[in-house]
Amino acid sequence: MSQIPQFGGFDQLAVERAVHALSRSNVRSPLSVERIKVWVKQFVSDEEKTLAWLILRNLIFRTNEQLLSSMRQALKLAALHFLDKTGQRETVAWTDALNGAAGLDFYCGPPSVVLYGMAKPGKSGDLIARAINQRYGITKLFPSDVTVLSENERFIVVDDGTYTGMQLRNFLQSWDQDYSSGRVAIAVGMAHQTACDYLHAQFPEVPLFHGELLTPETCFASLAQKWIESQQWKYDKSPLEVYAEVHERAQPFKDGNEGNGYGNIGALVAFSHGVPDDSIQLLWGVSENWKPLVER
Repeated sequence: MSQIPQFGGFDQLAVERAVHALSRSNVRSPLSVERIKVWVKQFVSDEEKTLAWLILRNLIFRTNEQLLSSMRQALKLAALHFLDKTGQRETVAWTDALNGAAGLDFYCGPPSVVLYGMAKPGKSGDLIARAINQRYGITKLFPSDVTVLSENERFIVVDDGTYTGMQLRNFLQSWDQDYSSGRVAIAVGMAHQTACDYLHAQFPEVPLFHGELLTPETCFASLAQKWIESQQWKYDKSPLEVYAEVHERAQPFKDGNEGNGYGNIGALVAFSHGVPDDSIQLLWGVSENWKPLVER
């Protein structure tokens, strides 16, 4: 799946209709028209309203089924990677390999932080691991349950997405594994190019596979500039300036003030089960003055 930014003139009524149509058709379920109206109402001036609708038009929203479709692609790539290592790519189907047909035992689990023998799984990673276990029959384990991977064992770390790569790096550093054995891989539904580059540099022996790639061009700062260049934005203040004003008015947020999202990624990403904190904060932040578009 890919996201194609919308450019070329701005017809707010047409954009509103398009966004509402997406919600009514369940393409963005459970993001309802009512929820959208509540969120947009918090943007006051004309330029703020325009900003809200442009964000909604370019929002990359994935339902659970769409996310699982992306995870399927990532899992397939991970399985084929391990089959390549054993020379069985042409003789064993990847789905069969995940269930032991290649003589390998596969496990999957969330990127939990392991400290003093205790593991605290992330919400999204745990949800993904459960879904994969149910759909593909791969044994679900927490990394803290695995101390040494034997010669025929493989562990696939799974999550909905990675954007900066920092959380996965912290996890890999905390998990006492010999990554040089080549028995660990990561599979995510969505990955930002920043995370791909960072993790490859930090852990070159742990391959990262994704179903969907996010680039800076589909994130807020780059899109804001393109809205100006394509004359979708015709106000004196830039979209970034207007966003900053709305964000300032909405503070203080319960989880701290991260205007452009964690790591300054500025993603416009939301899932049915929540919004990553790498997305702009007005999508997920909660305060006495602000209601999020989607709860985290």
